[in-house]
Amino acid sequence: MAGGQGQPIVLVIAYYFPPMGMGGVQRIAKFVKYLPEYGWQPVVLTATPSAYFAFDPTLLEELEQHRIPIVRTSGDGLPRWIRRRFKNPQIGAPPEWLQTAWRLWSQLRWIPDRAIGWKPEALSLGKRLLREYRPAILLATAPPYTDFLLAHELATAANLPYVLDYRDLWMGDPFRRYPTPWHRRRNERLERTVLMRMARAVVPTRALKEELLRRYGDLLEHEDIAIIPHGYDAEDFAGLEHLRPPEERFVIAHVGTFECGSPQATLQAIAQFLERHPGARRHVEIRWVGLVRPREQRMVKELQLDDVVRILGYLPHREALIQMLQAHVLWLEAHVPLCSPGKLFEYLGARRTLLVCAPAGAIRRIAEESRAAFCAEPGDVATLRRHVEELFERWRQGELPVPSEDYVAQFERRRLTGELARLLSFHAAL
Repeated sequence: MAGGQGQPIVLVIAYYFPPMGMGGVQRIAKFVKYLPEYGWQPVVLTATPSAYFAFDPTLLEELEQHRIPIVRTSGDGLPRWIRRRFKNPQIGAPPEWLQTAWRLWSQLRWIPDRAIGWKPEALSLGKRLLREYRPAILLATAPPYTDFLLAHELATAANLPYVLDYRDLWMGDPFRRYPTPWHRRRNERLERTVLMRMARAVVPTRALKEELLRRYGDLLEHEDIAIIPHGYDAEDFAGLEHLRPPEERFVIAHVGTFECGSPQATLQAIAQFLERHPGARRHVEIRWVGLVRPREQRMVKELQLDDVVRILGYLPHREALIQMLQAHVLWLEAHVPLCSPGKLFEYLGARRTLLVCAPAGAIRRIAEESRAAFCAEPGDVATLRRHVEELFERWRQGELPVPSEDYVAQFERRRLTGELARLLSFHAAL
């Protein structure tokens, strides 16, 4: 079956997909939204989630308005005891110790990840979709890396090409801990298997590309991996152009989780700044949008910042954008060199000043090239304090820098999807 108006079809495999929320679904959801503009009709194969950290129905509504076919398995492969444990599918942010224990247990129990329990049903449904829609190519996004295994098996059975979209590394992911050498070898063999037959891999940063080439240089060549960065959707900001930060308060906002770093040093810097400049306290407001763990809440109390920090919790995507636009400075923690937080690009889309705590690498380079970023190494409290002092003074003078329009435009989701569409057309020989 051809797509709308004779468009070729790409079968998209994405375990994490709206109405699931958070940053992990944004990249593929926006690709799916814009692919029809470039002559491709996406058909999405995904799960029906039973338990997840946060949900955002507005992300799904956007795709339904574009009439994107989304086909779901009846479940998500999680064991029954987990589904029984979480009566409410939105489980919120677990304590750090519990999340660490769950991650370690998952990596011991399931290879390559917990989504492997979803694979049998997804494989059966995928074969039906191959017969029904007759796609020209497959696109899988990961994590979870079970998506890559599905793409490999389905494409091999149908003699079709497939493209792998890496949001994060598989082998080399700093958050993955292999319980035994056997687990490590098994994961590496699986990754080799999917890489050997793929048409192309897509990664968000040069650092991820270099790591894949370093690890699999015997398999991959430079042109086997394309870089398509994360981005922002200009349409998401439509109708919000009038929003401005308050004049009477200096607002610093962090949107998202602290998955790639800790707020400890930045909070210490803010506390030191307020101790040195007590008169500034009535003007400073720190807003946290997203899931906040108990440990991070304790940091706020221990540093006596309860009156300064407002924890707003997880918000639907558009409401999170509103919070960005109502801040003077947007704050990012990215301590892990190979971590690629997509939130940076929405920060750029908001055209606000950036406060970035990150080591030298791709994320810091992108921020610095905007010419609107104040950057510091993780843990460098002294530099962060000086940045906060300067930012506060620039706010008082009305001289906060913002990224240039030309710089921001290169990260627009519609444009980036065009790059992906060209890859799909090349490998599908269209």
